[in-house]
Amino acid sequence: MPFRKSDQGGAAAVEFVLIFPLLLLILWSIVDFGLLLNARLVVTTAAREGARRAAVEGGASPAVLSRIKELLQAGGLEPDRTEVEIGPERAAYGSNITLRVTYPYPLKTALGQVLGYRAVKLTAQVTTRSEKLR
Repeated sequence: MPFRKSDQGGAAAVEFVLIFPLLLLILWSIVDFGLLLNARLVVTTAAREGARRAAVEGGASPAVLSRIKELLQAGGLEPDRTEVEIGPERAAYGSNITLRVTYPYPLKTALGQVLGYRAVKLTAQVTTRSEKLR
């Protein structure tokens, strides 16, 4: 017995209802991954700019932390959740200064949470030489 077009309509609707949530989950996961990569770029840029400021200032200073927080906020991240480590506090001319910025990026999709990831720790570390003469 040949199938008529009207017989197929209900099957297509059922298939759509079954597949649509999966497609939405995949689409939202792709968007969440893009936002994660953007956050990674913001953290890396903040670490670079902070290291540059620390090199000019000769170590850790309020201006370094202020610049890092300013860039994180401009990138849409929460500066209060960020950990910043700068060592040493005061560096002699030509010595290394290491700056590390760590940010826990919260995943927004259910897929990451099902896999056991509530947040991804983004870390950027930059080492530069002090340029301040004492």
